[in-house]
Amino acid sequence: MGETVKKVLWCTLYSLGCGLMLSIFPNVKTGVNFLFSILALVIGIFYFKRAASLRSRIAFVVMTLFFFLLFTVVIAIILYARAHPMTAAAAMALVPALE
Repeated sequence: MGETVKKVLWCTLYSLGCGLMLSIFPNVKTGVNFLFSILALVIGIFYFKRAASLRSRIAFVVMTLFFFLLFTVVIAIILYARAHPMTAAAAMALVPALE
């Protein structure tokens, strides 16, 4: 059982890194964005060398897509919040009245 947990953790770590690199890629507007795509490719190559079974490779791709979507939504929310700051009245509506 210990070997299976180790494989799952490595797959999660590699797919987390690859998903993060893929989600940063479209948000950086300079020439550095290609560095993130190359890093995602290198992470994928290292994982495919490490994992030989088809099941683990499919799990890597599915989890990478999940992390890509998750990080993309988080980045979009952060960018929207920075571009549209909350007014004081809206912030006070979120805080319950202290009585």
